[in-house]
Amino acid sequence: MDPVHIIGAGVSGLGAAHYLAQRGIPSVIHETGDYVGGRAACLQHDGHAFEIGGKNFSSGWPRFNALLEEFAIREFQDQHPGFHIVLNDQLVALEKSKTLTGDLRLARALGLRGALQFRNFIGFAKQHSDKINYTSGLIETIEQRWDHAPISHHFTDALNAGPLRLFSIIMGAAEPDELYPSLMMNFASGFGKGSHHAVAGGLGRVHDGLARDKDIRLGSRITEIVTRDGRVTGLRVAAGTGTRVIPTRHVISAVPGHVLRRLVDLPAFGRVAFDRLRYFPLALINAVYDAPIFREGVHSIMFEPGSPLGHCSANRLDTPEHVRFTLSGRAAREVLECDDAQLIDIAERTFSQRLPIRARRRAVHVARHPGGICGYAPHFSGVKRDMLRAIDTIAGLEIAGDYLEGHTMEGCLTSAALAVERLAGSVPDAARVAA
Repeated sequence: MDPVHIIGAGVSGLGAAHYLAQRGIPSVIHETGDYVGGRAACLQHDGHAFEIGGKNFSSGWPRFNALLEEFAIREFQDQHPGFHIVLNDQLVALEKSKTLTGDLRLARALGLRGALQFRNFIGFAKQHSDKINYTSGLIETIEQRWDHAPISHHFTDALNAGPLRLFSIIMGAAEPDELYPSLMMNFASGFGKGSHHAVAGGLGRVHDGLARDKDIRLGSRITEIVTRDGRVTGLRVAAGTGTRVIPTRHVISAVPGHVLRRLVDLPAFGRVAFDRLRYFPLALINAVYDAPIFREGVHSIMFEPGSPLGHCSANRLDTPEHVRFTLSGRAAREVLECDDAQLIDIAERTFSQRLPIRARRRAVHVARHPGGICGYAPHFSGVKRDMLRAIDTIAGLEIAGDYLEGHTMEGCLTSAALAVERLAGSVPDAARVAA
């Protein structure tokens, strides 16, 4: 059969190409940028491997761990054991291995009501971790109970300013009053799934395995998925000062939902569904110093509301001099248009208010994600059904991405596998090709 054309060389797009190859189906990946990995890319810069997005994985992720085994990647590093949160102008520890009741200082900072709310919420997420996802019926029960109002409506002020803001900043680059509880519950359930690690040498080793022997066309900017009479007929590609159309009958879109929305004409209910998705922008700074800037026992700091710096952590426990500053949240959006030097200065000055930086910076890289990471929508299960129903009206089009099964790497791979499964089921000769 003709190759399937995939838009986007992030984890979802690379995963889709990999799962197609396992079925004997060829593919072509179109990537606007000049590197693979998307918002989880690993870039070589000044002799360092700089991961510019999600980098940690869980031992409880079956698809991601299957790739590690397939690519013979067996050297890992432990993730930092916890966070320090700025609460009441102090650094308060939240250790992943402890229950809230075992961390009395955090419990005192949250107050009795906040401590009980947090314990109950995290306890429920851990207890039902295998059933909390965007394909299980349990998530709809959570949506019905919680999603009538944002996170901030349901919990105490101290909890919203502390641990829950930690979750909202990490999972959506947003504030607790901008996200909804079902997304937080889905994210928190990950704390109950295995142990968390990073790939030694950088996540690029996984991207290299996925990209091997694939037809990847960097700098190929798709401007339209061309359709006729309800089916895909081609891709319009920007070329020089004009465009050209590549004929194709099968396309997998592996770009963010708001990007896909601009590429194809969907029925009205589908346009409404895709428009309900929210993406929040951020910038991520990798910096290497000539000495560690954290102190003993502190590896990661979540900053307070109103701070342009959402989060900063040591990139690896064994390289404490390499840190990642993440400018995210409402206050960060006021400064994201600043140039790189200004962003670096803002990050370092904000960090120094908590831990003075006495080391000298040796290397730095600024990555901007203006398209943001997906904050989903309240009652997302219904939104997702409408998105998939809209895509079903266009024969030959399938979708994968961070907005379908959770924006972890495992979620992206799951969405890719499901897209390939749907596409293979709709191609009459797919079984013959695979055989």
